[in-house]
Amino acid sequence: MIDAFSDEQTEFARLAAKAFGSLADGVAAPGDAEVAAARATFAGIGLPLLAVPEESGGAGMTETDVVLIVEEAGYADVPVPIAETVGVVAPMVARYGTAEQRERWLPALAAGDSLGATMCPSGGIGTRRGADLVLVEHAGRVCVTEAGALAAGGVAWTGSALGEPETSVEELRTRGAWVTAALLNGVARRLLELSVEQARTREQFGAPIGSFQAVKHMLADMAAGVESARPTAWSAARALAADDPGSGLAAAVAKAVASRAGALANDHALQIHGGMGFTREHPLHRWLLYGHELQSRWGSAATHQAALGGFATAGGSLIETFIP
Repeated sequence: MIDAFSDEQTEFARLAAKAFGSLADGVAAPGDAEVAAARATFAGIGLPLLAVPEESGGAGMTETDVVLIVEEAGYADVPVPIAETVGVVAPMVARYGTAEQRERWLPALAAGDSLGATMCPSGGIGTRRGADLVLVEHAGRVCVTEAGALAAGGVAWTGSALGEPETSVEELRTRGAWVTAALLNGVARRLLELSVEQARTREQFGAPIGSFQAVKHMLADMAAGVESARPTAWSAARALAADDPGSGLAAAVAKAVASRAGALANDHALQIHGGMGFTREHPLHRWLLYGHELQSRWGSAATHQAALGGFATAGGSLIETFIP
């Protein structure tokens, strides 16, 4: 892999990918048994503890350490919110939670007894299952509540607010965008690989469809999009790990680029597979649906591009922000 990560970081990602890949056959949508198996598997190998501070029983890893793992979760369409647990919930509770909140949730997260999710203002809690606690932006604050206490529309009827409301709300949005971008990059990678395999094995007019120039162009566009998007999520992870004030901008860039690349991957993958790719009998449909969900979750490409444009027209320098 690129020199952007240490051997230890890439090894963690490899082990996570192996665990993720063992959970399902890739065709059927995951049910209760798959969710339970995923939780048990992740607890067994210690994934939930990665971003929990050491003093609370965790490993104290940073966003740079877990970003490749988050990407692999998207690649595997992991049915539980392990990505949000390590990328959003654990760091937010550790940083902003009250003593009572930290004591209640962090050891449970570290042990794998609990998983966390987020309530996205425009996309709800999402399709990942098995969360025990949820972070919700409500009335200008970030609230932590039990998953079963959420009312229709995502209003937390029970729960307690994290500290530092303005800072915590901004960070929730930043982390939500960053994690979703990394997940989406994993989904786009999977769509590309499925499409390459289809192009190699599907024949028309006596030849593999991958030999046709139009299909080659679609695959090339998908590959270019994926490989352009991945480093932007890595950059956002580094910004968050360094507590960089530009981390919000970095996450906006990552989500905008990932959403564009993901939409292109969705479109081209379905074109290459034809109508078969949208049926439940083919594994492609899982990643098409998940990719579509992630494209708008925590801000669409247009939303983040508008925010970046507003920053630039107000006199900010995107170049100086990312290359000091």
